[in-house]
Amino acid sequence: MSLRSSAGVLRASLALAMAVALAAHVGSPDVFRSGKAGPYAVDVVVRPPQVVPGIAEILVRVPDPRVTRVTVRPVYWRAGTRGAPSADDAKPVQGASGSFAGRLWLMAGGSYSVHVAVFGSAGTGTLVVPVGAVATGQLQLSPGLRWLLIALGTLLVAGVITAVHAAVGESQVPPGEPISRARRRRARVGAAIATPIMAMLVFGGARWWDAEATAYRRTLYRPMRTEAVVRDSAGVSTLMLRIADTNWREGRVSPLMPDHGKISHLFLARIDSVGVMAHLHPALVDFATLVTTLPPLPAGRYRLYADVVHETGFQRTLVDSIALAAPIAPAGVSRLDPDDAWFEGPIAVLPATRGVQVGDVAISWAGDPRPGAGKPGALRFSLRSVMGDSVRVEPYLGMAGHAVVIRQDGGVYIHLHPGGTSAMASEIAFTLRDRGDTTADGRLRLGDGTMPMGAEQVLSELSFPYAFPSAGRYRIWVQLRVRGRVRTAAWDVDVK
Repeated sequence: MSLRSSAGVLRASLALAMAVALAAHVGSPDVFRSGKAGPYAVDVVVRPPQVVPGIAEILVRVPDPRVTRVTVRPVYWRAGTRGAPSADDAKPVQGASGSFAGRLWLMAGGSYSVHVAVFGSAGTGTLVVPVGAVATGQLQLSPGLRWLLIALGTLLVAGVITAVHAAVGESQVPPGEPISRARRRRARVGAAIATPIMAMLVFGGARWWDAEATAYRRTLYRPMRTEAVVRDSAGVSTLMLRIADTNWREGRVSPLMPDHGKISHLFLARIDSVGVMAHLHPALVDFATLVTTLPPLPAGRYRLYADVVHETGFQRTLVDSIALAAPIAPAGVSRLDPDDAWFEGPIAVLPATRGVQVGDVAISWAGDPRPGAGKPGALRFSLRSVMGDSVRVEPYLGMAGHAVVIRQDGGVYIHLHPGGTSAMASEIAFTLRDRGDTTADGRLRLGDGTMPMGAEQVLSELSFPYAFPSAGRYRIWVQLRVRGRVRTAAWDVDVK
């Protein structure tokens, strides 16, 4: 299902945010989720607030004509559904059949799940959408409002001084009697005393305002500080990503949990024109250090994005870069995780080239060949075997496929699944906490950490719900597993 038919609605209701690092998105703050709410297929877009407390804007697309009502409800990770407020109705969007818009207050920073409930003649169902609520910006007064407040403040100060002048002067003179020179003098003295007092109040208020603004800026979400180092271990090149941030090292963040059995999903991408990408799964060797063997990669400078999920359900991306002075030898291939995959090859360029042949599978761009920023919908790809048939796709890390989108300047990064931008681990964390499946110290009872890994599917198309957040040149990698091997294809696209 696509959100394309609601493009105008979304552009009107969900303004694009600035490029910031946010949760498991870098420069792409909106949350996309496609799935089933009971018998109904649902697409959801959530735009988290830029400030917290703040209002999240939600667009729900459910074209089933049997649907009569849609509600949205914010559930904070610590409170669960028992401590959550009641649901609000999402209003039908005029002129867009099957679209509903809602707004929710997110009152605290951290991990939320937005429960989208759909009601209709076929029954009721709920889709859970993980959302990270963090302060990413500071709202500014518009010039018009600023000057209006200055004018009103000036009138208020002048009014107070005038009131003091009158209170000490003519207000104490009986009606009809003249004001004595002494009374006039006392009035001027009173106004003279009130003037510096008001000036001190205005100055003190301005200092307080600036102090509050400075304190708020310190609470803005920023990427964790990391240190990435490549070392040689018995002839095998190893990448160590150390989280050096004080908040992490002092235990101010919750522990990590595996997502599809992996504590982290790490992507390395060459930042020049060569098509090189690695999708790796490092191990957590201590509470703040991720380590992985490197596959054979050519020399160059690489951007590094490591997706992790906390036990609160909060998703985070660790961002860094490394420079490889020489190619990585293939000596460590035998030590790699079985699900590790890497790619070095040509890049298709839209709109000139849509199809890419990867072994015995042809992967072709099936979406808009000239995409624009803010146009909701999906990144769509058609799949064909060498015989022209649909392709039997095996689950790769529990999904039919993965897509990675990186803007050329590195300011946008997103890891997509067919279900959207959220990790399955986040939904599992919310479920476990909501039913009280935790230890005495608040840790989740994760068991053996296994998750549903999906089943084989015969597919002719693979799609990922998404909207490019801004203009620029993007590189898009698509990965799927066929006959036990991960196939990777890549495109460059200019987004207007």
